[in-house]
Amino acid sequence: MRLEAKKILIMRYRFIGDTVLTVPFLRNLRAAFPDARIDLMLEPFSGQVIEGCPYVDRIIPFELKTIHKYSTRSDRGRLGAYVHYGSLIRRERYDAVFVLKRSLSSALLVWAARVPRRIGFATEGRQFLLTDPVVYRHDQHEVENFLDCLRSLDIPVGSTDLELWTTPEQDAKARELFTSAGWKQGDLKVVIHAAASLPAKQWPLDRFAEIMRTLRDQYQARFVYTGAKGDAPLYESIETFGPFDGLNLCGVTSLRENIAVYRASDLFFGVDSGPMHMAAAAGVPVVALFGPTDERKWGPWGQGHSVVTKRLSCHPCKPHKCSDHACMDQITVADALAAVLVKVKSIPRRGVA
Repeated sequence: MRLEAKKILIMRYRFIGDTVLTVPFLRNLRAAFPDARIDLMLEPFSGQVIEGCPYVDRIIPFELKTIHKYSTRSDRGRLGAYVHYGSLIRRERYDAVFVLKRSLSSALLVWAARVPRRIGFATEGRQFLLTDPVVYRHDQHEVENFLDCLRSLDIPVGSTDLELWTTPEQDAKARELFTSAGWKQGDLKVVIHAAASLPAKQWPLDRFAEIMRTLRDQYQARFVYTGAKGDAPLYESIETFGPFDGLNLCGVTSLRENIAVYRASDLFFGVDSGPMHMAAAAGVPVVALFGPTDERKWGPWGQGHSVVTKRLSCHPCKPHKCSDHACMDQITVADALAAVLVKVKSIPRRGVA
């Protein structure tokens, strides 16, 4: 049934990467409803990454502790939070809500708030709570799953590209950080990202160092580290294998300033993480290491990226329940280096004959 709506809510209140991957959905929704009020409910930390998005009118922070190490906790407690947000949704009198989060609780929340049209994935046994249940596919990328929520309503889907937004000041700060470090415009600038939300996604630090050593010796590469303040010691540990004189911006730059840093860099090499998706959205070639999660669903979206993975018999699994991390351990330095060198040689003025 065709959707008629003047006021729309989108719910995807979770991780940074999830937020980045909603952008094609948001762009196509806005194109279909140029005059509608569109609100987006997001976890506050993750919400920073999408500031400046022209496709939404308001970002509503959803504060509830999750398994993600960067998520926030509300003083209300879990039950109090759901009561609060249910009341908020009901007061706003939305015509429609896209429940892009796949939990039973999120569908129950908008059902209880009496939103007339409730579009979302038919997962977690919640079909009866939705007016428009959508098949969720595990064999395609999450971007396509989000877009299926539009296709199910015959809403046209045009461009599927990722994008993020920075200010001129943030772009200038990224350039200044590189200049202050003594880096030249022609230097090969590589973002190294070893931090992940869950230990099962991490790769041994000494192997990162081996990749960096080759890039330093063969290409005089410069390295930059980004993340939260708590991630800084991880990169200090990597430096003990060098040193590599990496520019450690953990806790120094904001999430949005990191987008500008990625855009000013030549390559992103790291693990499956929110920053990996940010880098892909910023237009930087990505070489990503994948273990417990399925790269078909969660890999860097777009052209020009590479994934290095080992598909074990247990793949994919729930990374927060994995105990031995064998899939990441089996990715060798040679595996990763081969993919990295292919990308480096394709960067203008970087290749060697």
